[in-house]
Amino acid sequence: MPIDFPAPNLHGRDISRKLSERITQEILTGSGWMPFDQYMHQVLYDPELGYYHNGSQKFGSAGDFITAPELSGLFAQSLAEPIINILAQMDDPVIIEFGAGTGRLAEDLISVLNARSVSPRYYILETSAELRARQQSRLSAMSTQVEWLEQLPTESFHGVVLANEVLDAFPAICFIKQGHETRPLGVQVEKGELAWAEGNAENTLSEMIEAIESRLGYVLPDGYRSEISPTRNAWITSIAGVMKKGAILTIDYGLTEREYYHEQRNSGTLACYFRHRMHHDPFLWPGLQDISTWVDFSACARAAKEAGLSVAGYTTQGQFLVNSGAIGKLDFTDSADAIQAAQSLKTLVLPGEMGERFKIMLLSRNLHLAPLPGRDFRSRI
Repeated sequence: MPIDFPAPNLHGRDISRKLSERITQEILTGSGWMPFDQYMHQVLYDPELGYYHNGSQKFGSAGDFITAPELSGLFAQSLAEPIINILAQMDDPVIIEFGAGTGRLAEDLISVLNARSVSPRYYILETSAELRARQQSRLSAMSTQVEWLEQLPTESFHGVVLANEVLDAFPAICFIKQGHETRPLGVQVEKGELAWAEGNAENTLSEMIEAIESRLGYVLPDGYRSEISPTRNAWITSIAGVMKKGAILTIDYGLTEREYYHEQRNSGTLACYFRHRMHHDPFLWPGLQDISTWVDFSACARAAKEAGLSVAGYTTQGQFLVNSGAIGKLDFTDSADAIQAAQSLKTLVLPGEMGERFKIMLLSRNLHLAPLPGRDFRSRI
């Protein structure tokens, strides 16, 4: 463990120990190797011990990370404008938010929409019972407008699908280039501890990476490590299957394909977060730390087009917020609050903070939409 990391409490260590033992037993009684995407799914989403289900503190200063809605209400205010324009083009539209976290974005967004006399039915798709309970407590005053789902509706709908920092937590396949082969990376048990291990080359993975190399125009070098997440494409396809008219608005840290698989980005993007400390060891405290990979927005765009959706917008979070007028919405009537609000907004928009790393992609079907506020970067994807 890095020397500056705080140790989990006894309850946390017990959770992590139980999950580690469960995964270790599964590996030892199986083939001796577990694909990394399977490992990532278990440590994040195990119904009892997984990171998003075990009751550990995740959000805010006492947790592992802070999301944009927690930093400033201006985030929801800015998102409200394109959402209102989208909803105006539909009869009886709905909003479906995936993975609503603390419920802060839903709370702020519903408040803004209500103030503008826009009151669509708001659904939250949340698989974590623990997070759902927190959201229900926070949104109790809005209970007549909000309903929780455990899966995507099977019947067609018109509306907006909202996903803020959701796609980065989808399980990813990790791989390494060994000569002309692409080998999956997974997990083995080494001296009683979970550790990285290479698997055998697989046709499906090799074909996916060869397709990327063909589009790039070069072969990834020997020893190159990175990730790919087909589950994100499947997520877009599943929504497109039931969204007859509407839009998907996703905000996350990510890159275009050419940026993601640049020859110099040879260690991938996988990162772990524990008590606001970022590191790259996914086997440290399983179940107690967030594990994520950056989003390949080019792959999302291709999946959308194949599913019959249009890429209606793609820009950086900083460009979007500044050109949505977020700075002009700061309230300077209370100097102390104004300073804090300005600091939070700086974190959201500055290139060295969240402004460049986070992108906003708008996918649509059967709508006439203006580009998102800010520079239009669709030509890059």
